[in-house]
Amino acid sequence: MRQALAELVNAICGELAELSLSGPRMRLANIAALAVGLALVLALILRLNNPWWAAISAFLCVQASHPQSWQKGGMRIMGTLVGAALSFVLAPWLVYDPLATVLLLFAAGTLAILGALLSPHGYAWLLGGITAMMVTLGSLDDPTLALSIAFYRAVEIVLGTATALLVTRLLAPAEGAVVAPPPGWHSLLGRNWHVLSHAMRTGMAVAAVPLVWRQLELPNLSQMAISIGAVMAVPTLTGVSETDQSAIAQRMLQRIAGCILGGCFGAIALFLPISQSFVPWLLLLMAGTWLAMQIQNGRYGIAGVGSQAGIALILTLVQDTGPADSLLPAINRIAGMMGAIGLLVLINLLLGPPISARPASEEKQG
Repeated sequence: MRQALAELVNAICGELAELSLSGPRMRLANIAALAVGLALVLALILRLNNPWWAAISAFLCVQASHPQSWQKGGMRIMGTLVGAALSFVLAPWLVYDPLATVLLLFAAGTLAILGALLSPHGYAWLLGGITAMMVTLGSLDDPTLALSIAFYRAVEIVLGTATALLVTRLLAPAEGAVVAPPPGWHSLLGRNWHVLSHAMRTGMAVAAVPLVWRQLELPNLSQMAISIGAVMAVPTLTGVSETDQSAIAQRMLQRIAGCILGGCFGAIALFLPISQSFVPWLLLLMAGTWLAMQIQNGRYGIAGVGSQAGIALILTLVQDTGPADSLLPAINRIAGMMGAIGLLVLINLLLGPPISARPASEEKQG
């Protein structure tokens, strides 16, 4: 762990030392900063409940090319709308029953990761599951809020995504890399059964969130569920337990490093007197997301640090209807992310090593 941490610190320092002031990396950072700023201004004009979701969606949907951005953005919108609709229908009926709530969260977490790893529309599955978790957890105390939470979350995410798609349509290149197709839904009990095991671990961790939250009174249970999904949504699973656990540990470490990096940048910005004025505050936010996008697309392979730094920065600087005036909301949100990582570690310790992939010869015999 010490060696991995040292390597990550060196990689971050390397990325910061090699910031690009020209070329594709610079252009992508400019697009991200512009999309985040525009999405946030529109969300504030419309007086949306949580304008930071519009900014986060804009940041995450900016990709290296226009077609890639449209593919990711389209799946983000579709997944969000489906997840919001399903959770709105189910949550008011189920949140009064603790067992039913746990089962709903387990199903949402499991299907989100299964779809993310196996489906050609994996990002839509992931966003659908995460949105369902958010609406369900957000309405635990008051089920009548399910409609409001589902509606505003959908509007905020669609607004941010649409803004990113507009900006990339105008400024991003028209060609991008081809992504390898996912394995598909077949053989879940055969050679893909390690994927099913991995997804069910995710579902268990998400289902445990309200139980842990009630016992320990941790802040931001929705953020915990989102972080669990983000960490477990590895690009691919090899089926080799040690390799997959190492990939998950790397995602955890990069998520923590990104939280620290983005949170520190945001905290420093908050202490600057100019941050209480709208235009300087907006420019500071755009500068931070510009830097985060540079790290995300650098050559050291720490994209998770950059994406999480951008998210943590937005969560630190944006509160309610404008510039943040306190660090407490950001601390609570980041504490939720850290709590999710701790919960994942606990679940893995309790369940033991993940199931390895089933050999093809054994699948044929079965």
